[in-house]
Order: sequence, then structure tokens, then C-alpha cells
Amino acid sequence: MNRKKNKVAQKLIAGSLAFIFYPSCLLAQVDNNRLAQENIDRTMQSPRAGSEFAPPSKRIQQPQLVLPDLGDSSSAALSPIDERLLGERIMRDIRRDPDYSKDAVFHDYLNTVGQHLIDTARKQGVAGLDGRGSFAINFELFGVRDKSINAFALPGGFIGVHTGLIVSAETESELASVLGHEIGHVTQKHIARMFSQQGTNSMIALASIILAAVAASRNPNAAQGLAVGGQALAIQNQLAYSRDAEREADRVGFQILQAGGFDVQGMPDFFQRMQRANSIMESGVPGYVRTHPLTTDRIADMQDRVRGLSKPKVNSSIEFYLLKARARLIQTTSSSNYPELKQFYESLARKAEPIKQLEGNYGLALLSLKQQKITDAESYLQKSKVLMQTVSAQGSPVQRSSLSLESTAIDILFAKGQHAEGLKQIAQIKATHPQSRSLNILTLEGQLKTKQYEQAIIWLKNQTKAQPENSIWWDLLARAYAQSGKRALQHGALAEKYVADGAWVAAIEQMRLAKLAGDADFYQSSEIDARARQIQDLYRQELIQQKQK
Repeated sequence: MNRKKNKVAQKLIAGSLAFIFYPSCLLAQVDNNRLAQENIDRTMQSPRAGSEFAPPSKRIQQPQLVLPDLGDSSSAALSPIDERLLGERIMRDIRRDPDYSKDAVFHDYLNTVGQHLIDTARKQGVAGLDGRGSFAINFELFGVRDKSINAFALPGGFIGVHTGLIVSAETESELASVLGHEIGHVTQKHIARMFSQQGTNSMIALASIILAAVAASRNPNAAQGLAVGGQALAIQNQLAYSRDAEREADRVGFQILQAGGFDVQGMPDFFQRMQRANSIMESGVPGYVRTHPLTTDRIADMQDRVRGLSKPKVNSSIEFYLLKARARLIQTTSSSNYPELKQFYESLARKAEPIKQLEGNYGLALLSLKQQKITDAESYLQKSKVLMQTVSAQGSPVQRSSLSLESTAIDILFAKGQHAEGLKQIAQIKATHPQSRSLNILTLEGQLKTKQYEQAIIWLKNQTKAQPENSIWWDLLARAYAQSGKRALQHGALAEKYVADGAWVAAIEQMRLAKLAGDADFYQSSEIDARARQIQDLYRQELIQQKQK
């Protein structure tokens, strides 16, 4: 029976997402023809760069309370590989959403805190300690530009975090409690378990259910737009099922929160604050409450678990406050709101607490840089560096020497055209952070500005092999090829970027342009021809699957 279900799941993964009607408020529709025409301009754009910080400090050791691996593949209809494939297909659409955050500093912070919790879960024996089951997949946390307080888990280890959650969290432990909860959803394979309980009818509508849940986290009416026909009932059933899953994810999250050295009070504190917000809001409810129903027994369960435990003071990391300032700017999409944002940062800078002064001045530095007021940005950044020496996050589970200030300093150097000096500063700090997306992007930007094209191309070719689904590296590779005068390879890289985005028509057009470029050698031309046929076949398969829906 499971074998039969797996076959159905594979068919679903292969094509069902191509047929979903996405609401305009959720996923940006890609105009393939327009994208093809504008490809030259796009290759000259570079994603925002940023920084990451050092690995977590020595963790507080806690007694192990091993939970069962309810996510073992033997108990679910989807294997870990199938889950990952499904998650990647969903992420392909989410990455096209204009509210998907490409800010590398935000990405690095989320994944540093998240990885600390995941490592803790592994050490605690929460599912898949032997490398099988839930932890056979790689986790990836990503940001969503949205003021609502929410986070959500997708199949395959993808976890989305709204900027509003960072801004609203009062402590890093509150944030960690939410991330731990979402990690619990993944480790316990709640979506795969839904498959096994609800059968193939639910499986057919799975993609719609997941995307409807994402839509509901931002707009409660968006989910209704996705729930066409019998899918409405499937979504209703999924929400009912999720109440049990929420309690299970709470318990997993609490365990790894405690073992990870965070303040366990962070979880019930966050729950209670969301409950209060729910009771006083005049219109709607907080996103977290809407998509993670806060029942009385959930809150009571967490309070009971905290009661009687020793609760030593746990400081939030300095980076937490710097990211709060950054998240406010990320979610401010209109420049008309900049004066109000500046006033807010200035009010923080006048606070008595040095950590609030640091948050405010760093926010002012980022805002000034955004407005190309370079002198002001330098001044505020210098104040931030001075304040950095006066604050302490002793005991923070993610204690580290902050690189956010340094990355912003490099951004300022690049804005002044001092790319060679910026590269020197990157070299001094990058050795201990080789996996930092933000530092890698900064390095590539500096290399391209200083005409170190071959260095950039070699690194990017290796990176696109390691992460072919991430269009950011294909974008940069296309830019490197364009600046070095390799037009055929430029169009080929852009084609792969569009494949990663699911923009098949644009990808096919780029392969056509690659053939016409005239600067490819015999072997490159052969590869272009072969890949062009592959892309056309993939597109044809999706069209066939759409007709069979």
C-alpha cells in the first residue's frame, strides 16, 4: 500500500504544482517574455550583500529526554527524498514572490540560530540520530518580507520566517521558541503523516493545501482563493489535523529550546503575548494565531513544563538586536515611510539602555546607506561600533563577534567605489566564516568590480553545481560571464536561473540566444544544444501533466 502511495506522491511531485492557481497577493507571476527581453539589464543587477556571525558558543548541557522519531519514513507515505523534492517545487514558486527576502544578512542570521537548534535536536536524539529519517534532509530557513508575526514549515526542511516575527520578538529566546516549534513540524514529518492518514485524495490537493496555508499566514482571504472545488474541504481537514500537530511541535520545540541553552520562559511568554494580541485586535487576528491556533491547553502545557525548572538569565545575542533594526528596514517597502522609520530609530538611539542605542544607531546607518547618504551612514556606523564595546551578551547561546557592523562597513566602502579596500577587509574576516552567504556575495561583488572575472566564475561554477536550485548564484554567474564578454555562456547561465524559477519560456528563449551568440566553441555549442533540448522536454512534460490534471 505504501509503495502505491509513493508512486502517486512521485507523480504529484513531478507536476501538480504547475497547475495550481496562485493568488496575486501570494506569488508573483513571471512574465516570461518580458523577462527574456530584459535579461541584459537583470545580469547587471546584484543581490544585496550582508554578513554572518560566528558559530554558537559552548552550549549548556541538559539531561536528554528522547522523543520518538515519529518522522521515520516507514510510518509515512512520503519518503524524505520525496518530501525534499516537493519542498523544492514549492520553494521554486515562493522564491519568485517579490516578498521572498534576498537579504543575505537576514538569511545568515536565521540559519545560524536555526542550525544551533537543529544541532541540539540531533544531540538530543530528536529523530534521525543515525542520519536516516527526518535528518536525512538539509534544513534551510528563509525570510519573508511581511509585517505579520508568523513562521511556517514546508516539506523537506524549508522554514519561512516573517520579518514581523523578528521585529516583534522581545527576546531571542522567543524567536528561538518559534523556530524550534517549526523544526518540530519537520522532524515529526507532519505533512507525510497527513498523507498516510488521509489518503490519495488529500495527496492530489497537497500543493494547494500547503500554498493556501502560506497565503493564509499573510491574507486570510487568499486561502479561499486557492481552495477551489473539493480542495476547500481538504484544507479544512488539514487545519483540524494540525491542532494535534501543533501540540506535538510545541513539545519538540520546548525540548530543543531547553537543551539549546535558551530561556524556556520564552515559549509561554510568546504564546501569552499572542493570546493578548488576539483578544484586543479589532480587525483580524495575528498571523501566528491564525495559522497556529493557540488553544488553552497548549498554553497551559507550556506553562506546566516551565514551572519548577530553574530559569537562569539568558541574554539575547547582540546580533539579535541588529537584525531587529535590519528587519524593520526590509519590511518598509515604500520610501515615503522612511521619515517615520528614521524617527523610530532616533527614538531608540535616545534610550537609556546601550543595547537599544546600538539598535537605533545601526538602523540609522542602514537607512542612510539605503538613501545613499554615505557620510551619515559612516557616522552612525561609527557610533554603533563604539556602543558595541559597551554592551554584552554574556551567556547567549549564539554568542559571537558580530559581523553585521563589518559587513555594513564593507557596503559603505563599495558605495564609495573602494572595492579593493573592501576585499582586503573581507579577507580578514572570511576565513572563519567560509559558508556565509553574505560574505560570499560581497566577495563576488568586489571581484566583479575589480575585474577579477575568472576567480568569480570558478567559485560560482562550483556553487551552482552544489546549489543548482538557488537562482541567486546563476544570476551572479550570468553577470560574471557578461562582464567578461562571454555572451553564449551568459545566456546559458540565465537559462538555468529561469529553470530554477520555473520560468520555462524565458529559459528556452535564453538558450536560443545562447545559440545565436556566436562566441561558443564546439564543445560549448554541443552542451548548449543538449541542454536546450532537455529544457524543452521538461517544459513539454509540464504541459502534458497540466492537461492530465
